[in-house]
Amino acid sequence: MSFSIQYKPLFKVDVLHLFFLNNGLKTFFSMNAADTEKHLDGYDLNAFLSIAPTRETQEQLKGYNLVFKNTNSGFAVWTKVHSDDNTFPFIPLPDDLSLSFLIQIKDPTFYNYTDLKPANLGKTSYFSNRRLSTEAPTFPLINKSGDHFSINETFALTQESAAAVKKSLSSAEKMNLFGLIRLHMKANIPALNIIAPDGKIADPPKTFELVFNNRKTIWRYIFRKDPKVKNNDAVKKEGADPNVLISKSELPLTQKGFISLGLGGKDLPNPDTKLIKPNTLNTKYYSEIYM
Repeated sequence: MSFSIQYKPLFKVDVLHLFFLNNGLKTFFSMNAADTEKHLDGYDLNAFLSIAPTRETQEQLKGYNLVFKNTNSGFAVWTKVHSDDNTFPFIPLPDDLSLSFLIQIKDPTFYNYTDLKPANLGKTSYFSNRRLSTEAPTFPLINKSGDHFSINETFALTQESAAAVKKSLSSAEKMNLFGLIRLHMKANIPALNIIAPDGKIADPPKTFELVFNNRKTIWRYIFRKDPKVKNNDAVKKEGADPNVLISKSELPLTQKGFISLGLGGKDLPNPDTKLIKPNTLNTKYYSEIYM
């Protein structure tokens, strides 16, 4: 008699950052299937964020015959299944089982190109298919794949909730912590359940989605001498200094593509993400380019 050990996807989480996936003014979610696949092939989440199970969850994964796998766009958890019925996990997964995953920032310029308000800095974001009892009923749940709902300040925990969530984390786990993904087998709403009422794996397996918007800034060009701007140029004088010009509107920062901004019939360079300066009220951001 022969038998084989089989694993199947339990759930998947995609973490998409539009700074890396948009192409200039063309947005990732407006691309055709071929372009979408091409951009995802070159996308590497692990270059700017680290996602890993907490120490407690690592033990749970072992105990329930679950396997965590990083992907270029997020991560997946696989489960060992029964040899005689591969729609069931090998070890039944309790309704109240939750798995937690750390989101830690690796790129020191992350907030430069990520559209999050300054008030969010230092707060702990929380993405789950169940709300914490210490949070308001309006606290958002994690989104399904295809929802394309961008992360914002509403996902930030209160101080009380953040302290409780981080209580079991080690010092290393708290370092550069942006937030936590915590997924329960049974959610607050059936659409986010990972396990069906009869204990089977959801069919198809659930895919959740986190989307980071890329920041938009006013592009500020600092010249050594007066560039002689005209009304039909895509930039204008910022103030009394004729050597400083700015874009007429906010423009998105993207790793790929080029946004045409004309001055005297020539395109001005697009900014990088290193020189980002807020105004005094933190209501606008400026990308500075020295010419």
